Amino acid sequence: MKILFISYYFPPLGGVGVIRISKFIKYLKRKGYEILVITVKRIPYYLYDKELLKEIEGTKIYQAESIDFARLLYHFGVRKEFSYAGTSYSHFLNKILFPDAKIGFLPFGYFLSKKIIKKEKPAFIFATSPPYTALLIGLFLKKRFSLPLISDFRDLYPTGTMPPPFYFRKILDELRKKIVKNSDIVLSCHYENLKDLDNKAIWLPNGYDPEDFIIKEWRFPTRSIFYAGNLERNSKEIFLLAEDLKDIPNLKIYLAGHIDFSIKKALINYSNIIYLGNFSHKEVCSLMKGADYLLYLSKPNQIVGLKLFEYIGAQKPIIFYGKISEEIKMLNEKYKIGYYYDKKLKEKIIEKEDLEVNKSISYLFSFPYLTGKLIEIIKK
Repeated sequence: MKILFISYYFPPLGGVGVIRISKFIKYLKRKGYEILVITVKRIPYYLYDKELLKEIEGTKIYQAESIDFARLLYHFGVRKEFSYAGTSYSHFLNKILFPDAKIGFLPFGYFLSKKIIKKEKPAFIFATSPPYTALLIGLFLKKRFSLPLISDFRDLYPTGTMPPPFYFRKILDELRKKIVKNSDIVLSCHYENLKDLDNKAIWLPNGYDPEDFIIKEWRFPTRSIFYAGNLERNSKEIFLLAEDLKDIPNLKIYLAGHIDFSIKKALINYSNIIYLGNFSHKEVCSLMKGADYLLYLSKPNQIVGLKLFEYIGAQKPIIFYGKISEEIKMLNEKYKIGYYYDKKLKEKIIEKEDLEVNKSISYLFSFPYLTGKLIEIIKK
C-alpha cells in the first residue's frame, strides 16, 4: 500500500518538528508500506540531521518550491544553519499571513502532489501540521481525487505554541472545523486537544525510537541535570533552577539545543550551567542516557513537548520544573513518569538518593508500538 505524506518539515532538517513523521515512516516501511513524501525544497534551518534520512532510505521524497520567507532566504544566499523561528520576524509573518507564514508553499505543494498522485496512485494521504498549510494541501487533494485523508495535529495552533492573533482566531477555528469535518481520520498528539477537534480525533501521542538508544552513553564530567531542546520563552526557568542549585557541589545543568544570543550572553553569570551546543538526534539520545537527571521545562501554551517521550525512552529520572501543563500532570498521575521539583526533591538530589524510574510503561510510547496503533487505525 502506498501512502502520500505531506510535511513541510522533513529530513535532512533536524529537531523535534520532524521526528514524529520520520519515525512513523521508518516503521511503516518495515511493515511493507511504500511511502511518498511531499516537502519543501531546501531552506535555512537551525539544525540539519542527515542521520534521519539514512533511516528512511528508499522513501520517494519530492521537494516543492515555495515563496515563504524561509525559502526566499535560501534563494538570497542564506544556506548555513540558521533559523528565524521564534524571532520577531516569524511572529510578524504569522500575524499577517493566513493561515500561517508557510502559505507560499500551498500552490507548489498542491500541484506537485497532483502530479505524484496521478503517477504513483497512493491509497491515501497523510498531512501533518504545523503548518496548517500542509493540512490545506491535504484537504484540496482529497476534494480533487476523493482519496482518504488523515490530518495529523502535532499542535493545535497553526504556528506551534504561539497563539494566533485575535483577528485570525475565529476564522482559524472555522478552518480547523472544516479540516476535521472533511478528514477521514484526525490524529492529535495531545489528549487535551481532543475537545477542540470536535472529539473526532484519535489520541496518538509522540514517542521515542528504542533504536536511538542503542548507543554508548555520554560521560559527563560532573553530576548532571540535562536539558535537551530549544530554549524559547522558557529560559527564565533555567536560570531560576540554576540559582536554587548553585550551592550543591559538583552538580551542573547541561544544555543541548538551539538558544539565541541573549540567552548565551546571560549564561556567563551562571557557573553551574554548561551549554554544549547543537547535536544530532542520536547524539542527544547519548547525552540523555549518560545524564543523572533529565530536566523538562514547558514553553508557554505548550501541552507536551516531544522530548518528554524521549526522556521516557532514556529511562532516567525526569524532573519537571516550572509551570507544567494539565496533560503532563495527567500522564504523570497515570504512568508515574517523573518528579516535580520542590524542596523535598532537592534534598534527595543533595543526598544522591536514587529516584525510581517506571520502566515498565516505556514501550507504550515507543514508535514501533505507536506505528502499530496507527496501522490499526488505518485498517479500520
